[in-house]
Amino acid sequence: MKLSRRSMLRIAGSSGLAVIVGSAVAVGQESPAYAAQSKWRWCWKCQGLWFSGNNTFGVCPNSQSGHGNSGSGNYSLLFASDAGSGQTNWRWCWKCQGLWFNGNSTMGVCPASEFGHGNQSSGNYKIEFASVGGGQSQWRWCWKCQGFWFSGSNGSNASGVCPNSAFGHGNTGSGNYQLRAS
Repeated sequence: MKLSRRSMLRIAGSSGLAVIVGSAVAVGQESPAYAAQSKWRWCWKCQGLWFSGNNTFGVCPNSQSGHGNSGSGNYSLLFASDAGSGQTNWRWCWKCQGLWFNGNSTMGVCPASEFGHGNQSSGNYKIEFASVGGGQSQWRWCWKCQGFWFSGSNGSNASGVCPNSAFGHGNTGSGNYQLRAS
């Protein structure tokens, strides 16, 4: 059985063992390694968060050419099984490439499908609350589409573009989340 690098680091971290990876030796620490996934980007067109690691710009509710990553950092998301606090049940939508909350009784509103977001092949992600510190805050959950968006932009696009509302995303009931750059 072949173990992934992530699995080996977790085993090493939880047991205190040394793991040989290639020709290097990784010595386990007391706490398990974070196995965050990078290549998450902010879309300047809709203000949403989307995954850029699939060689597609996905489907943006504000552009026929997909999401835009100009001016975006490279963000990393934790998996639900990673150490640390945060809210789980966040999923990647394979239809639009966006991040959405799967903890409610709805599939949300996806700009790529009338049937809502799709969670096939998605990990279960954990998003930290801004009170933890150490990341970029003002990320929100949209109650209208279930999507994840940045509320810290200024100007006419401050509420972003929601696929379910001509008035933009809604943050009523949302926590103040943070993301960390890779």
